[in-house]
Amino acid sequence: MQTLFNYTTISTRLEKTTRTLFVTLNRPDWQNAFRLEMLFELESLFAWCTSKVEINTILIDSSTPLFSTGLEYETLATTSAQTLSKINTKLQKIIFSMMQLPQTVIVDLGEGAETLGSEFALGADLRIASRSAQVRFNHGHLGLVPAAGGMNMLSTLISPAFARTWILGGVPITKTGLTESGFLAHAYTSESKAELVSEILSGIAKLAPVQRIQAKLGLFETVRAQLEAGIVMDRKIAKASMVSEDWRSKRPEVPESDFMPAKSMSYAVKLSLIKSDEVPRNLDH
Repeated sequence: MQTLFNYTTISTRLEKTTRTLFVTLNRPDWQNAFRLEMLFELESLFAWCTSKVEINTILIDSSTPLFSTGLEYETLATTSAQTLSKINTKLQKIIFSMMQLPQTVIVDLGEGAETLGSEFALGADLRIASRSAQVRFNHGHLGLVPAAGGMNMLSTLISPAFARTWILGGVPITKTGLTESGFLAHAYTSESKAELVSEILSGIAKLAPVQRIQAKLGLFETVRAQLEAGIVMDRKIAKASMVSEDWRSKRPEVPESDFMPAKSMSYAVKLSLIKSDEVPRNLDH
């Protein structure tokens, strides 16, 4: 395999037989959380991939058993609303761009993912994971909403009934729910993983490249309008939900969070925040 680039938070290698770019989230000291540094590196890599049509597949995995905690819990209480907004917007843009890359994108969730890690996987064309994996859209437990794609994109890609249960129920999603919903394409054991990955990559490599790229584009265009409208709404909801600053009460040493009671939240304030935002003309900003 050929190693590519010298990134700080991700490692890359190219396998020539199946023309696969392997991308590994490689900051285990962060639990591979999506800090801005990692997001900028992923954005740079995917921008490079847009013109590399000779690459068939991008397989994204992680250096830790859990794909990513998404948020870095240890520093969450001291993270500003501005930084959280930047992270959400940047990740949202990356997920949207993954859906339009000429390569087939596979995310291997390993033993599962949480918060932004679960949202990131929405940009993949195929998702695989261990049979024991648990996926959580557990933003609400941290005083946040899944604004990088967990509301709009999740409800577009799978049944809204599953999306509601996962986001509003607050419970881990296991193999049955992940596969029955279509969120997960394949589940593997430690013994079958290598064979499964090889089979998937070989199968993609046998597809006619022009038709594969056009088919992916066609599938994306069927949902583009819904996704673009949802992206705008997600940003409005995220901004309104941050008024309480509930994420600041989530400290590692405190088992229970002191969230703001719903009755203390001014409906007028929330409504004015939503209405005050004009619909952005450019979704990249």
